[in-house]
Amino acid sequence: MVSLLMLFMLFGTLLPVMQQLQQSLHLKKERMIAVETLHEGAKEMRGFKNTSGERRVNGTVYRWEMADQLCVHYENYQKAEKTICIE
Repeated sequence: MVSLLMLFMLFGTLLPVMQQLQQSLHLKKERMIAVETLHEGAKEMRGFKNTSGERRVNGTVYRWEMADQLCVHYENYQKAEKTICIE
């Protein structure tokens, strides 16, 4: 009985922490790919004079464009629209 209680306590505390950690890492990975896309976009602008493009990584489409700033737009795994820009 005591071991069952300890098992419930262990999974009741560790499982939510692990899920939150996994979620945080996934969001950071998506942001890192978006920043890499900005870098690739800057290289294409300089080399080929392109002003927009897109990159698909793990089913997520990262679209970059140069208007006033170089920006990348993507939808994260939580279906929230994200934009990262540099000047």
